[in-house]
Amino acid sequence: MTKTESKSTVGGTWPEIGFQLPATDKLPLPADKAFTISDAYVMFTTEIFEQTSAICENFLNNLVKIYKVLEQPRIEYNDWPDIAQKVITDLTYNKGAWTQNNGSPYLNAYLCDYETPAESMVQLAVLTPFKEYEKWSGEKQPLCEDLIKGLPAFYDPKINCTNRWLPALVDKLDQSEEQKKEMVMDSWYLHHPLMNLARLALHGDKTAEKLVLDSIEYVIKVARHFKYSWPVFYNMETLEIIKAETAPGKGGENDVPGSYAHLMLLVYKLTKEKRYLNEAEKAAIKLVDLGVNILYQANNTAFSAGALLELYKITNKKLYLDLSYTCLSGLFKNVQLYDCRYGFGKNYTNFFSIFPLNDAPYTAAYEELEVYAALSEYFIQAKDVAILPALKTLIPEFIKFAVSRIAYYYPAMLPKEMLSEEVKTGEIQADLWVPLEDLYNGWEKSGQVGQEVYGAGMAFGVVPRQYIKADEDFLIFIDYPNQFTKRGKSATIHLDGDKDMSCNLKIIKLGDRSIKMKVFQNKELLKAFHQSAKLHEYEISGQALIKIEW
Repeated sequence: MTKTESKSTVGGTWPEIGFQLPATDKLPLPADKAFTISDAYVMFTTEIFEQTSAICENFLNNLVKIYKVLEQPRIEYNDWPDIAQKVITDLTYNKGAWTQNNGSPYLNAYLCDYETPAESMVQLAVLTPFKEYEKWSGEKQPLCEDLIKGLPAFYDPKINCTNRWLPALVDKLDQSEEQKKEMVMDSWYLHHPLMNLARLALHGDKTAEKLVLDSIEYVIKVARHFKYSWPVFYNMETLEIIKAETAPGKGGENDVPGSYAHLMLLVYKLTKEKRYLNEAEKAAIKLVDLGVNILYQANNTAFSAGALLELYKITNKKLYLDLSYTCLSGLFKNVQLYDCRYGFGKNYTNFFSIFPLNDAPYTAAYEELEVYAALSEYFIQAKDVAILPALKTLIPEFIKFAVSRIAYYYPAMLPKEMLSEEVKTGEIQADLWVPLEDLYNGWEKSGQVGQEVYGAGMAFGVVPRQYIKADEDFLIFIDYPNQFTKRGKSATIHLDGDKDMSCNLKIIKLGDRSIKMKVFQNKELLKAFHQSAKLHEYEISGQALIKIEW
């Protein structure tokens, strides 16, 4: 009625906090009609918590109590294997996604942005999940070979490290932003491509292994120079600080010590050299002084949480487990746990979506994919750790809603009237299966930043995590993190979430052969709530042992 937004309507100055009416120059509310303007759950406790670990543990526990009474939107199923095929087709044939240099093709960061030089982060943000999908599908993907072929050109002999920008094209940087200048590094961008190179190396890619090992000494030199607390921007040759803080008094990129620790642990796995483990610990300790203010960028905070869990498993030092909970608290305080049902928000659900930054006005495809992937991995790594029970609710539920929700970043899933006519970078092609960078609530149009090619790995990340190839005649889909084993004509799926919650299991028939199937939950025969020739659908408990026989 007032065309206002629900954001920034909770706040105030302590102790006077609560609902704040949004400012508007539109029509006032009409007379003689009742409106509910605030409908919230508030929890109080008589205890005052001083320690960061206690603050975070109580926040997570209380969030679960409120989560369980919230009205949740209906889960939608998206055919992710089909979406993945559409993405492969569009990446293969749409010229707007690519640029060329020296005979090698490179992905643009944004569709039809040919002015900005190729970025290493962009290539690897798509290549890494694409290689996961290639392994899952059992089919060679020629685009993977194209992307790998171009990677060595990012190695910059001036600094003996893989650079953000393609060194051969740095003269094309337009200097319109601080980081679009030669040798200016945005701190997290140094580590992110190398993390993905290390992941590829751990799966046997020799090109990736050489690049990461040739770059790692430079990365350690930078870390030691900044005493494991990174600024926002610095000069890669001189290490001169160009921008020290995100805002006055707020520090630099606070979660980069966690990203660095994650990279060091990956290289430790690759080489078995203990000095990398020592480096990881030196960086992790720097997070202690930040209290609850670790989150700079959500995906890097999620990777930090996983690195800290891994450090706890290696060293048995509880400090690292507590720090991992602090990272996760930062993530779960930065989500929107409501469903916008007004304006353009009616066209998709944004329930349990995560903002990329503390003050971000929109949610972003690439960051959401990486948070989803990092939390999926966290849950797998935590299977032999007695983690906080609240996390066994929040992590699987976040994953369930992410799998349902993030397909709406694809403009083909949205009505054209909610797509922005003005685009900051490149252009939008509404029928192309490449995600928008930005989705907004309410009345703002989406895609204002652009159509991000580096988010095109989204479907490739989802399929291997949620679809199980148990037999050539069918797929098993489950929207919770799970542990799967197969023996003959039976499969077992172990779910270690919250028994009060539920998730979705689908058996998707691929061929025309008739297959008889039985699904058991904790040894009890389950009945499908929907059944057709091609699809059997079940609602299952978040904590269960599922057995499928065929």
